[in-house]
Amino acid sequence: MGTNITNRFLAAALLLIVSLAAQACAASKLTEATTGASPSGSTASDIASTPSALTDSSVAKPPEPGTPTPVPTPSVVSTTTVSTTQTPTPTSIAGTMPVAPPTATSAATATTTASPTVTTQPPSPPTSTGVPQPLADLSPEQALLSSWMLNVDDIPAAVISDASVVPTDVQSAELVDVDGTTYLHIRASGIPSYETTISQDHIDFLDNRPRQAHDFMGGSTLVSLEDQVSFGEDIGYRSTGCEDVPGSGYGYWPPGPACPTSQDWEARFPVDPVKAAEPVATGLGAIGLWVNGTAIFNWSDGQSWQGERVWWNLAPAAEAYDLDICPGHSAMGTYHHHSNPTCLADQLGYDWYHSPIYGFAADGVPIAGPWVSDNTLARSSWRVRDYADPDSATGCGVAGQRTCLLVDQMDPAAGTVTTDLPGPDIGTAVTSQSGNAFLADTGWFMQDWYYDASLNDASPMALDEHNGHLGTLPGFTEPRYHYHVTQEQRPDGSLVDVFPYYVGPTLWGELHDSALTGGGNGTLDRQPPEDGGDAPPPGNNLQAAAETLGVSVQVLQDALGPPPPDLERAAEILGATVEQLRSLLPAPPRP
Repeated sequence: MGTNITNRFLAAALLLIVSLAAQACAASKLTEATTGASPSGSTASDIASTPSALTDSSVAKPPEPGTPTPVPTPSVVSTTTVSTTQTPTPTSIAGTMPVAPPTATSAATATTTASPTVTTQPPSPPTSTGVPQPLADLSPEQALLSSWMLNVDDIPAAVISDASVVPTDVQSAELVDVDGTTYLHIRASGIPSYETTISQDHIDFLDNRPRQAHDFMGGSTLVSLEDQVSFGEDIGYRSTGCEDVPGSGYGYWPPGPACPTSQDWEARFPVDPVKAAEPVATGLGAIGLWVNGTAIFNWSDGQSWQGERVWWNLAPAAEAYDLDICPGHSAMGTYHHHSNPTCLADQLGYDWYHSPIYGFAADGVPIAGPWVSDNTLARSSWRVRDYADPDSATGCGVAGQRTCLLVDQMDPAAGTVTTDLPGPDIGTAVTSQSGNAFLADTGWFMQDWYYDASLNDASPMALDEHNGHLGTLPGFTEPRYHYHVTQEQRPDGSLVDVFPYYVGPTLWGELHDSALTGGGNGTLDRQPPEDGGDAPPPGNNLQAAAETLGVSVQVLQDALGPPPPDLERAAEILGATVEQLRSLLPAPPRP
C-alpha cells in the first residue's frame, strides 16, 4: 500500500509540474502588445490631439505575465435552440473610461484634458446571465449560437424596469429557415447586465469633466474607487433624458441622452453571409446587435458642421461626454454603443489569442474584439488626411484648412475638390449638442479619413475597407470573414479606438430583406437620408431652419436644448408650432 501511495504522490507531483510549466509557457507568450508595423505617414495615433473616444485597459488583452490562463470549457449547444445559464468567471475585469477628447473653454482659449492612466481592477463577480464559454470543435451553427449571452430564466435588470420586469441580455437564440435560407433568430430586451468596478480611470474621467459642476446634481459623482455599479444605477449625473423615478436609470447618464427602455428585439442574421455586389453604407440606427442583445450603432451621431450635411461628426468623439461608463447611451430608448463596448468586453474576457465574437452586423458577419493573435491588434486601414502639409495629396493647399473634399475616400490618388461648404480650420473650438467644447483636430469628422489600400497587405492584422478580413475566429474550424473592433496602442500602453471602430463605412455582406439595419444606400461622404430618398429634404438642416424661423442657429440650438430636444418648449420660445419645428429639423436617428 505504501508503494501505491508513493506512486500516486509522484504522479500528482508530476501533473503539478506539467501544469505549472504550461502556465509559465503561456505567460511567456504574453509579454507586450504590439499593433504591427505601419507604413510611414499620419495615423490616428500619430496625432496627439486627435479626439480619441474610448480606451480599453486589459479587458480584451491577454492576462498579465504570470497569471494562470483559464482552461476553456466547451459548451454543449443544440443546433436549434440554446438554453444555458452557466456563467464562467471573467478572466479579467478592468475599469475603463473614455479618454477625454481635446476640449476648449471657448473659441479663444483652448485647453486639453489629460488622458487617464490605465489600471486593471480585481475581477468582478460573475454576471447573472450566460456568458458564452470558450468554444472548441463545434459546428459553425453551434459556434454562432454559442456566441450569445442567454438569459433564458428572464433574470430581471438590476435597475431598469417599466410597467413590468425587464429581463437582461438575450432571451433566445435559435436557427430558423425562411425560404431556404438559414438565419440566427434572436430575441432580446436590449438591456445589458453590466456590472462595473469603478477604477481610478473612471474617477479621473468623472472628476475632470469640463462641465462637472453642471453635469452632476451635487457638483461631483457619487461613486468612489472600487464601488460596484449596476447598469442604470445612480452615480450622480443630472440626467435630462428621463424622470427621476424608480426604474428609469436616472443619474447613470449625463445630461443629454434619454434613458433606455426595453426594445424587445426580434432580429434575424443570415448564418452564411454572402459578399455584396454593391456595398451598402451603414446608416443611423441599429446596424446589428452585440451578443448581449444591445444595439450596434455606426460611427455617426447624425450631426454635421453647421448642419450643412457635409462634414459629419464622429460620435465617439463628439459624444464623449454624453456616454455612460461602459461607454454607451440611448437614442429614443434604444441603448447602443458607437465604439468598443468595454463593459461587454469585461464580461466576455480574453479568449486565448484571438478576441471572441462581440456581436453581429446586420449582414450576419460576426464582429470580433480587437485582438487577432498573440498580443497583436487588428489594424484599421483607414488613415487621417494630412492637412498640415500644403502639398499633401489629401490636404487642401493651405495648411490647417478644411476647404476641400476627397474625390473618392477609397482612392486618395483621385485628388480633392474644393467645397463651397468648408469645415472648421484644424484646432477650431466647436461645441457639441450637450454644450461641451472640443477642438476639431484632424480626425474629428468622417471626411477627415480615407482608405489606404497599402495597409491591407494580407498580414494577419490587416483589415479591408469594411474593417474586416478572412481569418481564424474562435469556435470555427475554417477561416471565416469577420469584422474587428479597431484600436491602436499609445506610447503609455493605453488603447484608443480608431475609425471606423468596428464596421464600415460600408457593410461587406449582402443585406437581406429582413436585415436589422437603420442604413440605406448612402455614400461615404453623406449620411443616408432618413426617408430613403436620394437627397436630403430641402432645408433639412439647422441653418435653413433658423433662417426660416428668423433666428440665428445659436438661438435655435439654445431653444432646442440638449438632445433629445424639447420641441414643445422650443416652439413656445420661438413662437412656432411643434409641427413646424418637426418639418424643419433633421429627423432623429431611428431606433
